[in-house]
Amino acid sequence: MSQPILLLTRPEAQSRRVLADVQDAMGEEIACLISPVLEIEKRDVGVKLDGYAGLILTSVNGVAAAPDLVGRRVHCVGARTGEAARERGADVGVVALDAARLVERILETGAPAPLLHLRGEHARGEIAQTLSSTGIETHEAVVYAQDAVDMTRDAIRLIEGDGPLVLPLYSPRSARLVGKAARPGAKVHVIALSEAVAQEYASVTGRDAEICASPEGHVMIERIAAALRGEIA
Repeated sequence: MSQPILLLTRPEAQSRRVLADVQDAMGEEIACLISPVLEIEKRDVGVKLDGYAGLILTSVNGVAAAPDLVGRRVHCVGARTGEAARERGADVGVVALDAARLVERILETGAPAPLLHLRGEHARGEIAQTLSSTGIETHEAVVYAQDAVDMTRDAIRLIEGDGPLVLPLYSPRSARLVGKAARPGAKVHVIALSEAVAQEYASVTGRDAEICASPEGHVMIERIAAALRGEIA
């Protein structure tokens, strides 16, 4: 049986990083098609950071769109977000797996306020509202947009075809866009980063997805590599 094809639908730069990580994990090149369903566009909103005791960043896209981070206290969702913030000179404080756990950790550690959440146009978790309701003053600013992009015809053919395909999905919004774009064939193996992603995909397609044991990038890479080897969970 031939190795499944990998279809990546994250924004171009992130998809290429995933591909490199998967190939490193497998020790070989793999058949892959990149067809982003989201395009990241930075918004120049003139956000001013003076007066804030710390920033909240929930994605590498937020890091890329943020103003100067050198020496600034930053709390992050995801190890990769924290790594990207450090590369830009930030003083990384709390790092959590998801928005809910980030809020919990900030409350536990008593992080100084006020805080500013630099986020995308589409965001989940209501971090600023939740923290502010507990007495930790938190504002938010939209510093990038996640514009929907039509899936390519080749990608649609892969999803709807008869061949084995591994389809990782990283966010509820991308899961919905992919699910609405193509009806999955019998041999499509979907891997969802979280239960929320799997639920969104199921709500559109009626199909189940494998859910990562924890919403971490390295876990997703491990599951993608396993699926490509035929080690389906």
